[in-house]
Formats: sequence, structure tokens, C-alpha cells
Amino acid sequence: MTKPLSAFTFALALAMAAPIASYAQEGEDPFAMGVAAYEAGDYAAAADLWGPLAEDGVPEAQRNLAQLYRLGLGVERDNERAYELYVAAAEQDSVEAQVNTAFLLLTGEGVEKDSRQAAMWFARAADQGNALAQFNLGLMYEKGVGVSRDRALARELYRLAGNQGQERALARLDAIEADLPPDGGESARRARDEAREAEVAREEAAERERQPAEAEVARVRERARAEEEAERRERMEQAEAEAKTGPILMMERVAEAEEPQEPEEPQQDEAAVAAVENAEAAFDRTDAPISAPPAPRKPVLAATLAPAPAPMPAPRAAPAPMPMPAPRAVPVAPPASAPVPAPASIRPAMSAATGEAAYARGDFQGALRALVPLARAGDPDAQFLLGRMFNRGEGVQLDHFRAYSFWRSAAAGGNVRAATALANFSGRYAPEDLARAEAFYQEQRRLGVMPSR
Repeated sequence: MTKPLSAFTFALALAMAAPIASYAQEGEDPFAMGVAAYEAGDYAAAADLWGPLAEDGVPEAQRNLAQLYRLGLGVERDNERAYELYVAAAEQDSVEAQVNTAFLLLTGEGVEKDSRQAAMWFARAADQGNALAQFNLGLMYEKGVGVSRDRALARELYRLAGNQGQERALARLDAIEADLPPDGGESARRARDEAREAEVAREEAAERERQPAEAEVARVRERARAEEEAERRERMEQAEAEAKTGPILMMERVAEAEEPQEPEEPQQDEAAVAAVENAEAAFDRTDAPISAPPAPRKPVLAATLAPAPAPMPAPRAAPAPMPMPAPRAVPVAPPASAPVPAPASIRPAMSAATGEAAYARGDFQGALRALVPLARAGDPDAQFLLGRMFNRGEGVQLDHFRAYSFWRSAAAGGNVRAATALANFSGRYAPEDLARAEAFYQEQRRLGVMPSR
């Protein structure tokens, strides 16, 4: 089910609000007089002035008159007429009309909903450099609405809109990049493609083995049918002969000294038996389900951490975002077995930058050696990176509860990337799952595994 595109409504409302004032110069120009009437609140006069210009094909007048019909200002509200005027202006490369047309196609005002056509009009406006169109088209590619889902293209569109100061595009760009591995997901895509190719190769190999086995079984069955048919014909011929002459009684005289002969054992067709056994063995091999190769196991973090509760379920489809509660400072003394942060004078000389550089190189064990002591000492940057590693299972066992705990502590320490990661995390899980994650974080603080702030 497609996630509601509430972001579109807010983003496009700005583009739908005001008329174009291309002919803003003073004078007797009817378009400029219409703009002045609109700004003065005399919408009926504005409609009278823009109407003839729209009939003459002036795109700006067509777009502004469409606004009046869509909102019912100075004229009777008519969404179908508004859509016709928007399209007329959009086809003349009015970028504002193109954005408006896309919006109506998404909402179904005055026209049947058509997200594919909406994407096409957004693309035309985006090609002209419209930041709002670039942002909305990026949303459609990110969510897979009207177009095939393509996060890479969505990032590029967000980047183009962000370069023009589009705040929402910059926020979406940060959200996407915060959830990607260092290589942008390239290794994951490559592994997926290799797995698909391996599966196809296995299926083709199984088919090649199955075909000769099936052919051999068919030959054996055909031979058995031929032998059965020959025996049936022989019995029928004997029956026909007896019907003509009557049954024949054969009298045999056995010599007194003659010993009875043991009956001969029937001879088996060894070639036929071997063929059947080979065919059955082949079917036993090929009919069994083919199991996928075991997934590679990732190394487990060597540092001693408190046990985590049961793993979190898979994210629900389009959950409502839940704001993260503010961290509470609970002054509880850690138990004797809990690690105690070292004084500043004797803390490790490594910095979070050292761990991040090792992480970027793919040296996850080196990153862990640098980041774990810093995270326990309360370094927000180190805590954010450790949260990312637990969230992806990079160098450690996959653990969303620990990821949440490290991000929670880092965000409380002022780390912006951790706050963004928490917002994305909250948008993917149900409130009850987030409550479990928060309880785990508080328990880590109580035990002294996670520093209090």
C-alpha cells in the first residue's frame, strides 16, 4: 500500500497560492490590472481581465485564471475547468502551471488520479530548474509513487533542490544518507545481484540434469509397454488357435530312472534394471528442494556488553513517527562490576575521527577498538558510529536495541547525526517497540554500561 504523500500537500501549497505577476509594470496592460485587482481582493474583476487573455493563449493568464476556478474566487468553483487551464499553460512551458497540474493529478481534483502523469509534469518542471518540482519528484522516487523506486535518483534530485536552498530537500537528503553504508549501498546491491545469478545458475543446472533422467525413464517405460504388448498378442493368438481346434492335452512319459529337473530361475534384464535404478537416483537428486547457501556470519563485538532483550520485529509499513522522549539524568551509582570511565588524563589517545576513518576503510575491528572506550567515556561521535554499526551488523551482531541506546545517548550529548538517526528509527517502528528500546536504554544507564548525562 502506498504511503500517503502528506509532504506533497505542504510543499505544493506554496506553488498553488498566488497568481503569476509576469507583467508587473504599471499602465493599461490588462494582465497587470488583473494582478492589481487580485491583490486588492476584487477577484471577479481579475477574472474578467484574465479571461480574454486566457482565451488568446497567454500562459500566465491561463494559470492565474485556473487558480480562481480551483479556489472559487470571483467565479463559481470548477476543478475541471481549472485543470484544463493548468494543462493549457503547462504545455506552453509555464513551470508554475506544470507543478500545479502535477498536484491535481496526485490529489484527483478535477481529473482522475494518475501518479505516473504527475511524475511526468514534475519532471518537466524539474528540468527547468524548479526546486519545488525537484523536491517533489525526489519524494516520488524515494517512495516509489508513479515511478520505480530509485533512492540514488531521489538523492540526486534532493541535492539539486537543496543547492537552491530547499530546506525540506536538505532534510530528506540527510535522512537518506544517514541510513546508508559507507559505499552508498553498492556492496549490498552487488551481493543481491550475485545471489540472483547464482540461483538462476542452480536452476539451469538442475534442468540440465533432469532432462536426460526423464528421457531415460521414458525409454524404460516404453520398453516395458512393448514387452507387455507382445505378451498380450501371444496370449490372444493362442486363444484363437484353441478356439478353432479345441484344447490340446499333451501326454508325456517320464522315464523311471530320470530325476526331476529343477526349474530354471528367470533371467533378469540387467540393462533395464540398471537404467531404472539410475533414473530413480537422478530423480531423488533433482526433486529435492535446493537450499540457498548459508549467509556469511559477521564477527561479534569483543567488548563485554549487557545481554539484549528479544530482537525487535520488522518495521511496520508507514508507521506514524513518534517523538523521542528527552533523556532523564538518574543519579544511580554503577555496580562494582560496571566499567568506570577513566579520568581525562589517562583516557585513550584515540579520537572518534580515528574510529570513523577505520570504519570508512571497512576496518570494523579497528573501528571498534577506537570507538568502544570513547563511547563508554561519553563521546557522542563515537556513540553515534557504534549505533550505526549495531544497526547494520557491521563488525558486531545486529542489535537494534543497542543501536537505539547509543544513538539516544549521543543525541542527548548534542550529536546532530544521532538525532536524525533517532528520528528515522522512530518512523520505522511501532510505539510499543520504541518503548521497549527506551526501557533497554534506561537499564543500560542504570547498570553503568551507558554513561548518564
